[in-house]
Amino acid sequence: MSIVVVRVKEGKCPEGATCISIGRVVPRPNVYIPEGDYLVVMSPAVAQFVDLEKIRARFKCVICVGPATAETVGNCITPREYSSYGVAKLLKELAPGRVVVLRSGMGNDVLKSLVPNVVEVPVYDIVIEPDKLESATAAIVAARAVVLTSATVAEVVASRVDLRGKRVVAIGPVTSAKLAELGIPHVVAPEATIEAAVKTAAVA
Repeated sequence: MSIVVVRVKEGKCPEGATCISIGRVVPRPNVYIPEGDYLVVMSPAVAQFVDLEKIRARFKCVICVGPATAETVGNCITPREYSSYGVAKLLKELAPGRVVVLRSGMGNDVLKSLVPNVVEVPVYDIVIEPDKLESATAAIVAARAVVLTSATVAEVVASRVDLRGKRVVAIGPVTSAKLAELGIPHVVAPEATIEAAVKTAAVA
């Protein structure tokens, strides 16, 4: 098992890698989505739990964090950099307005720190499942390269596996910041997609 991609939930897996889910997403009940100018969707999972077609007309524009989210949501714009930082840059180029961000309960505070008038709405929570984590641990130990797909995943994996001696790839800047905080040497994928991260992991 040469390249292992560790993610919270199941999803498409690029050729040449083994993708392992360590958890699941659980919807929050009675989510209230306030009025705003810009609606930001931070993951494809949001579309499972929110009727976006019903609410999109209330906003000037829908922004999707990256191509996987855009594919699920449809009819949205994506930033040049597929991360919270990229969304922040895009919002700064648009007319000022209230920004409503739909995301997981474990999201980071990057957007709130960089953009004024941001309201974050947690739509679902992430639950790490012990059985899946146990299987993932064995696969990571056997792998030559490991792709970590979020700061949450990075923290959980680093607490269980010594990643020294492996090629560790962060999917984007937020995951990279967490790995740096944990003191784990790593490289960052040139684009925040699993496909780009796997290609980076494949480089000797």
